[in-house]
Parts: sequence; C-alpha cells; structure tokens
Amino acid sequence: MSLDLIRKHNTWFTKSLLILLAITFVIGFGVSFQKFGLLRGVPQGTAAEVNGEKISLIEFLKVRENLYKQFKQQGEIPETIQNYINLSALNQLIDLKLLSQKARDMGFRVTDEELSEAIRSNPAFQVDGQFIGTEAYKTLIQQSTNDTVSSFEMKYREDILVQKLINLINQTASITDEELLSIYNKQNEKVNLYFVEFSPEQYLDSASPSKEELSSYYEMHTDEFKTPELRKIRYFKITPDKLERNVTVSDEEIDAYYNAYPDEFRSGENDVLPLSEVKEKVRDKIRRQRAAFLKDDFVKELNDKFEKSSFADLAHQSGIVDVSESKVFAAGEAIEGIPLQVVSKAFSINKGEKAYSIVGDTIWVIEVAEVSQPYQKNLHEAENEIAEKIKTAKARESSKLKSQEFLDNLNKTKEGIKEYSKSKGLDVEETGFFSRLDNVPKINSGELKKDAFSLEKSNVVAPRVYISGDRFYVASLKEIQEPDAQGFEEKKAELRDNEIARRRNDILSDWLRKMREEAKIIPNESIIRPKGQPG
Repeated sequence: MSLDLIRKHNTWFTKSLLILLAITFVIGFGVSFQKFGLLRGVPQGTAAEVNGEKISLIEFLKVRENLYKQFKQQGEIPETIQNYINLSALNQLIDLKLLSQKARDMGFRVTDEELSEAIRSNPAFQVDGQFIGTEAYKTLIQQSTNDTVSSFEMKYREDILVQKLINLINQTASITDEELLSIYNKQNEKVNLYFVEFSPEQYLDSASPSKEELSSYYEMHTDEFKTPELRKIRYFKITPDKLERNVTVSDEEIDAYYNAYPDEFRSGENDVLPLSEVKEKVRDKIRRQRAAFLKDDFVKELNDKFEKSSFADLAHQSGIVDVSESKVFAAGEAIEGIPLQVVSKAFSINKGEKAYSIVGDTIWVIEVAEVSQPYQKNLHEAENEIAEKIKTAKARESSKLKSQEFLDNLNKTKEGIKEYSKSKGLDVEETGFFSRLDNVPKINSGELKKDAFSLEKSNVVAPRVYISGDRFYVASLKEIQEPDAQGFEEKKAELRDNEIARRRNDILSDWLRKMREEAKIIPNESIIRPKGQPG
C-alpha cells in the first residue's frame, strides 16, 4: 500500500497483504454491493470513503498495478478478470483502512521515534547496513514513489499502526498439543474400502425402447433433433516466420543499429561486445522489428483488398501457394488446428465474405465457402439417435435401482460385502488406502470420502449409494490404518505453524467481516462497475 519497495522488504506487510487478498473473496464486494448502503457519489480522485476517510485514486491505481503485474506473469489478462482485479485492489485498501481505524480506536499510536526507527532500519533505505541519510532518503521517496515525503510517511505510519493491531490479533491465536494431535490424526488416518460398481453398460442390452417410447420421446424433445447451422471455410495463415522471410537486412543497417544502441550488447563485465559476436543477433532483432511493421501494414490493407480481390488472388498476393479448407463445423465447435476465435469469426460473416482474425502472432485470413442451414429431422431420421438416448437413460436408471437394491439386501444379511457379492456374481474391488486429504481412489465422490471416516468395525457398510459420473457404488470398510505416533512428533512443529497461521487468518477475517458490517463504505462506482454495465 505504501510503496513497492517497502512491500519487498517488510515481511509483516507482505504477509498481511497476502492474508487480506486471500479473504477478499470471502468478505469483499462479490457480485453484490448491498453492504455499502446507498452508492452515493464520491469526490473525483477518490477510490472510496471508509467511515468518512478517503482512499485516494492514486493509492488504488498503485495497488491495482501491482495486482496486474502478478496476473500478467501467468499470461494475458482476460477482460472478464479486469473488473475482478479492480475489486480486489479496492478491497485491500478498504481492509487496511478499516484496520488502521480500529487500531486508533483501541488506543494504538505510532510515535515519531517509532516511524523514524522503522524507516532507518528498513533495508530499502540502507547501503551496507547503514541508513542512506535524510536527503538521499527524501530524494529516493520522491523519485521512486512519485509521492511527497510527508504523504509517504503518513501512509507508512498507517501501515505500522495496522501491524500493531495484527500483532495483537496474532497473539490471540493458540493451540494445545491435544488439538494438534487430533488434527494430525484426522489428516493421517487412512482407510481402505471394498466397493461394488454398477454401471449403465451392464444393463444396455435389456433397455431397448418400444415404438411408442420412440414416438413419445420425439414429440416431447423435437428441438433436440434440429441440426445446427454448419459452415466450411477456406483459409490461409500469415505467421511471423513468413513475414521475417520477406525482410532483408543489409550490413550497413546492422552497423547503424549496433552503433546507435551499444548498451544492448554489453557483456557481464559491462563491456560492449564486438560486432562480430552479435551481428546475427542484431540482424534478427531488425528483422523482427521490420516484420512487425509488415504485419501492421498487411492488416491495414486487408479490408480494402477484400473488396477488390478474390480469395485465391489475395492468397497469391500474400505469397501463399496452397489455400486450406476446413471440414464443416458448427458454432463453438472445437476443430483440430483451427482456433476458436477463427471459428467464431466464421459465424460473424456471410457466405462468400472474407475476414481476418489475429490469434497470438498469427493472422488468419478466411472466407466462408459453404453454409448449411439448420434442418429438422423427422422421426425416422432421428430414430437411432432417440433409441440411444432412451437406452442410456433406461440403463442408468436400472443401475441406480440395482445398486440401491444391493445395498438394502446387504444391510439385511449377516454376510460381508465380499461374500454377498460373490453370491450375486458381482465383482468386488478395493480403493486402496487414502486419507481425508486425498480423493477416494477409483471413485470420485466427496460424499463417500466424508462417510468413509465415520465407518467403524461394528458398522462397516457405508450408509448410501454413491454416484460418480454415470456410475453407482456401494462401499464397505475393509481396514483402518492408524496414524504413526512418531510421525506426529516429527511433524508437530510444522503442523503448529500451519494451524496457528490458519487460525490467525480466520480471526483476522472475522474481525474484518464485523468491521465491514458496521462501517459506512462508499466505493467509487466507476471502479466497481463492470465494463459496459450502465450506471
């Protein structure tokens, strides 16, 4: 919040911000802004008001920029995420403002001596472990943060104030050895289950529909048997490699670039490398730059060329020998080798029209070659498709009923699941050992994982039929693997640290939730409103 270089070195501040960011999803704006009361306007240049105190737009923009940098490390940021980043940035600042207000209300203060000591001891303002001096410090603040010293120190003072409150909150989090052992046991106790699987495939042969069922299904689901509009395109691609092959770079141009930008070619010892060592690197750099200009020029001229040239002539003018042709496809259909952006573009133009789509560094030029209009199948044409749908539904219902029948009878008999299954000609499998932290092997069922650890030797059959995909499962406890006592002693310190951190996070989250409920928060509507949403 105060400035980037402080964040890099103040451990407490980095950790608290991470906590605040994590709980943004829980206590933040979400998709509703009811907790802010009436969304009245705020002064221009203000991101929000919290109990009458302003959060400046500049503060908001700094935090948002940091979040953008974090997201951009994962690639381009989709437009749908941008408003979410705005909300996250604003939530961080609101949370910090609420905490600083609470700290003041509780009597916490930051003296001038504490502020001075915090600044002087911050590695960001030291060289060889020594404070850089007052004048150098002031210059650094003004140049690095685009802020005044007084404004920076006011925000830094607020950060220290917040940390005092967080320290108090942290002291309230505790855990006993008994609680740690209980947590360890829950995390490391393992069970192995028997299970019997009931799948629709087992009942397909006995699920054939009657003529009446086919007719009835067709009448009730006529729209399911309407074919979508289909299209076929001709296309060619202009790639960076193709553009670069059209660029010739002379030795004179290489010399000129090398002499104009020597700093680009320094060695690890900061000496400028000789041209002979970097000549091809310079050539490639110039070639890429020229290719980028060629790409821009090519795109600018395309719409005009679409009007004047046939697709074949356009491909020839672009140096393309063979034009490709797609198979027929529906809107939104994934086609091997053709990006979805290109598929979408094909449905935005009419038959015979041309368009282009830029996907990454590649220009896709397309023409709609064929358009097949939607078609309503009659009962005869749709009969096989309907039969498969009915058979699948019937088979699934049969497997569901059979699994429930099996469970009911298993609970009535004194036999175990292995013996009873054998008498019914059914195969029994084992999941293998798993803990509460694992998914159930071979069966993707959260309900079964939850129930499995409540099973006991006296009641080994799981209480219900479990569903995973289109399959049904009946399970029974085979064995329990108790946690290793020695392992607890080895993991105790790490477990304590993790649990204390989690409890501190929960306490801080609870404090902030309560403060938000009581606070008067007025956000800047232009920040929180998704792009394109009317006021």
